[in-house]
Amino acid sequence: MILIAGASVALAGLASLLLVFRWHLGAEGAAAVVGGVALAVLFIAAFIGWNWLFLKRGRIVVEKWAEAQGYKILLCRSPFCTGAFSFWSTSRGQVVYFVTVQDVAGHERSAWVRCGGFWGSVLSSDDIDVKWNDHETNAAQQRAST
Repeated sequence: MILIAGASVALAGLASLLLVFRWHLGAEGAAAVVGGVALAVLFIAAFIGWNWLFLKRGRIVVEKWAEAQGYKILLCRSPFCTGAFSFWSTSRGQVVYFVTVQDVAGHERSAWVRCGGFWGSVLSSDDIDVKWNDHETNAAQQRAST
């Protein structure tokens, strides 16, 4: 994602400079273009950094939860959607992960995990909500009963 953003800004900057020379805008025009490109780079870097901070903090909350429950994380990914959680009950400050964990007995389960509080954010809260995949729970119960 960072490479794509960087390449887009570099391409936009190059195209802008080419237009400055093509239209003979002079030093003032070149300075305005360079200033605009620098501002765009700063804005994109801040956005990527803020997003990285949210995801990193969410990952730390998930790792603490897994350790406290005695789970080993096998897979932890952050999808674009809110998964098993309602779009209306998940705030922009919360991070949702799809995780696959392994317990001490070696059983694997997967769940949707939402980190952070609704009114706060993942940056200010260690709250965590877990929704296990029902089909795996039912399959595990059926295996245990046979």
